[in-house]
Amino acid sequence: MPTLNYEEIVTKISTEKGLTREEIEVKVKAKLNQLSDLISKDGAAHIVANELGVRVYETPSTTPKKVSIKELNPAFKNVELLVKVLKVNEIRSFKTASREGRVANILVGDDTGTCRLVVWDEKQIKELEQGCLKDGCILKVMNCYVRDNNFGGKEVHMGSQASWVVDPAGETITNVKSAPVQNIDRKFIKDLQENDNVSVVGTIVQIFEPRFYDSCPQCNKKVENRGDGYFCSTHNQVASVPQAILNFVFDDGTENIRVVCFRDVVKQILEVDDLLTLKDNPDKFREIQRKVAGKQLTITGRVNKNTFFNRLELTANGCSETNPKELAVEIEKK
Repeated sequence: MPTLNYEEIVTKISTEKGLTREEIEVKVKAKLNQLSDLISKDGAAHIVANELGVRVYETPSTTPKKVSIKELNPAFKNVELLVKVLKVNEIRSFKTASREGRVANILVGDDTGTCRLVVWDEKQIKELEQGCLKDGCILKVMNCYVRDNNFGGKEVHMGSQASWVVDPAGETITNVKSAPVQNIDRKFIKDLQENDNVSVVGTIVQIFEPRFYDSCPQCNKKVENRGDGYFCSTHNQVASVPQAILNFVFDDGTENIRVVCFRDVVKQILEVDDLLTLKDNPDKFREIQRKVAGKQLTITGRVNKNTFFNRLELTANGCSETNPKELAVEIEKK
């Protein structure tokens, strides 16, 4: 069931209840403080809206939504897309505390752009193993959902309800429009701007205890505990998988910035294979905290604007250790 985003919720509350934006922001901030920042700003706005009796979801449509890559939107469900296969990547395995399986990534395109097609269902993955898709073939995918990725783009996901038709009769794509190249620039923190895809060299000066949330094992989205189980907005009832969110302050000598990271990047930063050993275990985290504080790294990621706190933040999608001598040269050049 598609839900509204933060701005849409604020507008709806204001329209239905006659509250000003400032009054709504105060209520949202109070809810975030009450829940110790364990929810997102969007989540807090949802709670405020529910408490005020404002309906913040839309009635889903059962009609397939035919879209082009340019039109992809995370609010869309039951998406139908006609694309050309550009590259079939290697199938990889994954394992979580409650589930294991395989996932495949396919680069596809149409005359409006390119995107990644993520395949989760074992039926389609077996078809890939049998060579059903070749570079250049036409693919019609149905009943998919859309997600944002870490680079500001959109990607299409095929779950257990999705299906595809290879080289459908009468369908062609003559030209594929290349997506803009996402350049990753080396920048100083003082020069960062919203939506930058960057590489930043610096030092962890403060690190906070990781928070955990329950997620869907198929799409990693946050799931809702309804008392009788966990429910994903896309995959219905699922066995939840705890996911870690790590925040730290990163300084490069010009300024500092808060960095947010998830899943494998958290493991890299903390050098811990099983992050669940840190859940509700502050003593163990303090041991790691002492080791990690002062760590010198190169962080790659996307710069986002936290509108609630009016600050830039860096969402990390990768990291690597940095040679202290190289870091010294960077600082000296400044």
